[in-house]
Amino acid sequence: MRIWTISAAAGAGGERIGADLAEAAGVPLLDFKALSSLLPDQLGDVPDLAHLEERVGGRLNAIGLSLAMIGTGSALALSELEFRRTLPELGRAVLGEAARSSCVILAQSAFLVLRDHVSAIHVRIHAPLEWRIDAYQRDNVVDRPAAERAVKHDDHMTRTWVKTMYHANLDDYSLFSVVVDASRFSTQRLVAMLLAASI
Repeated sequence: MRIWTISAAAGAGGERIGADLAEAAGVPLLDFKALSSLLPDQLGDVPDLAHLEERVGGRLNAIGLSLAMIGTGSALALSELEFRRTLPELGRAVLGEAARSSCVILAQSAFLVLRDHVSAIHVRIHAPLEWRIDAYQRDNVVDRPAAERAVKHDDHMTRTWVKTMYHANLDDYSLFSVVVDASRFSTQRLVAMLLAASI
């Protein structure tokens, strides 16, 4: 069995690398949509896992939650806190199910949930900020200020998610099996390296 977890910074090409790796390895790619279908009844009112980082992260979200607990929205706030408390358990259940067979898992915190899985190779894909902004601008056909805002926002939300849910630092590269700089290699070369890492 071969499992790769992919955690990629915005603009670093994680989706493309994950898809190409899955195709080259002959295994399914499990992104947020595929993962959310594994346990749909436990997700409550969240339509898919892709929205969880936005729901949990962010300074304004935390301030709003604190104020709601003080004011009339305390029942809603308590419900939200309970939802957040169960998220790591939900993540373990979903990813545990996903890791029953060979796959590529494209999810930012999968490396933490599956850190002790004997068949898992945990991959962090990063690149310099300016390079990622350029790549995001090119891939999404937006102007540079919009690309910069999107990349920085995604960086913030992802770091907040990993810290809030799993009390870990996304920049602690000792948590990963392989760390690659997408600006230094072609996608084809990166895929070949990740395939070789599983042998």
